[in-house]
Amino acid sequence: GLNLWVEENGDLLFYVSRTDAWSETCRLLKLGRIRLSLSPNPFIKGAPFRQELKLGEGAIEITAGAAGQVTKLKVFVDANAPVVHVLGECEQPLEVRAALETWRTSKKVLTGEELSSSWTMRDAPAGIETWEAADRVTNAPGGAVMWYHRNEYSCVPVTLQHQGLDECRELAKDPLLHRTFGGLLSAPGFTGDGPHALRSKGPVRRFAVQLATHSAQTETVAQWEEQIRHIARSSANPRKAARATAAWWGKFWNRSWIFIEEAGGAPSPITRAYTLQRWMAACAGRGNYPIKFNGSIFTVDPELTGGPRLDADWRKWGDCFWWQNSRFPAYAALACGDYEECRAIFRLYRDALPLCQARAKLYYGAQGAYFPETMTLFGTYGNGDYGWNREGHKPNEVLCPWWCYAWQQGLELVTLMQDYYDDTGDQRFLKDELLPMAHEVLRYFDTRFARDSEGKLVISPTQAVETYWYGVTNDMPSVAGLHSVLDRLLALPPAQASSAEREFWLRLKAATPPVPVRAQGSEHWLLPAESFDPKRSNCENPELYAVWPFRLFGVGKADLQAGVEAFQRRGEKSMQGWSYDGQCAAILGLTEEAKRQILYKVGNSNPNHRFPAMWGPNYDWLPDQDHGSNIMLTLQNMLL
Repeated sequence: GLNLWVEENGDLLFYVSRTDAWSETCRLLKLGRIRLSLSPNPFIKGAPFRQELKLGEGAIEITAGAAGQVTKLKVFVDANAPVVHVLGECEQPLEVRAALETWRTSKKVLTGEELSSSWTMRDAPAGIETWEAADRVTNAPGGAVMWYHRNEYSCVPVTLQHQGLDECRELAKDPLLHRTFGGLLSAPGFTGDGPHALRSKGPVRRFAVQLATHSAQTETVAQWEEQIRHIARSSANPRKAARATAAWWGKFWNRSWIFIEEAGGAPSPITRAYTLQRWMAACAGRGNYPIKFNGSIFTVDPELTGGPRLDADWRKWGDCFWWQNSRFPAYAALACGDYEECRAIFRLYRDALPLCQARAKLYYGAQGAYFPETMTLFGTYGNGDYGWNREGHKPNEVLCPWWCYAWQQGLELVTLMQDYYDDTGDQRFLKDELLPMAHEVLRYFDTRFARDSEGKLVISPTQAVETYWYGVTNDMPSVAGLHSVLDRLLALPPAQASSAEREFWLRLKAATPPVPVRAQGSEHWLLPAESFDPKRSNCENPELYAVWPFRLFGVGKADLQAGVEAFQRRGEKSMQGWSYDGQCAAILGLTEEAKRQILYKVGNSNPNHRFPAMWGPNYDWLPDQDHGSNIMLTLQNMLL
């Protein structure tokens, strides 16, 4: 991914990011920044200038300079390889210089605000390693510039030990140790210009700069270097890569679309918002890790968005995948048919499953698995959420009241997988991924919680997401999730599940408590839980989980009015960030409210940024992928 801009009287610059450039402390780092300098400079103030994102081709085109001196640049990322191309055509011959800019020039110990951008290691006490190595820059053959960051230690072992999971070490995949990431910058006909740059041998009318990127866990640096050279060779012909990239994006945009027109046929700002958010999701959604809710791979220097004066590696809320937030891009991809954007989140939780199963047994004596709300890449809690000070606490005591007793994450994951299966009809996915994951998630509820005298589950201790912490029994997200998941599993054709599985589903369905509803006179409405202390600790509306994502109440379903009444009575009325009121209104048939919500949402672009889809920061940093995804989800549900 690139954040790209031209500076007036300056140069073309772009940050380079990947979804898998994880540091020793589990921060998602930039690969670096590239500066392209042209001389004489065509970007002089007052000269003609145009920069255009060509969505249909997957490219940025820049035209600058007076008549007879026009320079045209085309920048794109190969749709089939992690390689950036910059192509230039100049009416007047120009000297060209391409340089790497890296700020990680020496070993850095992270503290305070900077350490918070590793949620896994935030507030780590003295004596715990929280440093990141310097990047290494080398001159490659042909004057090319090669650089990399290599993790020679990892925060995974200390995390497992701290959370009482040392005996499960073999079940945890360490994604950090020996991870090496960086780039290879080259250009035919250019020569080296110091360790960080290369330049044309003289003025040129045409040039092609290539930047290959790579991230992998390798035993040696030499192995990584050979791999990145292979990646560079795979995209060596820029013209061919441009044609293939345009073809990929052409198929992508013709897969599905929503266009909204104003009166008179003018395009609506809703169309632009929906389309640009889908573009950003496609750019980041095929990586080795899911889209980060707090900025994806398009974060920039935080001070430009009201944050601290730190470098572009900083992001609010850090590295963990918070289920409540990470779900939105994946849900938004389904109606588009952009199924490839769901696979990374399925893989993340599938890889974490063995450790999560072991933890459920170790902490609670339960079978199956549950997933922490703020989950690391390797399946643990963030250490700050778990609690650094363990004096007097058992391993199963999680010291974050915001999430210590929230259990519905696995049910939502299975629901997302069920939607994926319903849309794709992928039988192998059903057999190899959906049914095994559903079995482990359901077994946790079956073995973790007691039954009452009638054989019904008593889900306690629990909470209703972040809002209700105290005295909660049978929270709506867990109860609605159990009903939704089990109903859909039981609706599968008999041949697609064994008789033992079906018997288990039927037994657990019979044991699931009823959806919490309150009646008062002629009115009745959904509740956050069967019982709960009404003191609110946050601004979510857990009762609406029965509307979205679990869709038990809505147009065409029984008892629509209970859902509508709950929506009207909701404690928090919000239209930004992760608030899911827009799709709830659409699902409940509240057309004017859904319209009001989406018109508000599309105006949330940050005024400090020129690109219109830099949402937020709202609750979740910028560009806020929860907010952008909720624009898509609201509009999709209005139609569907």
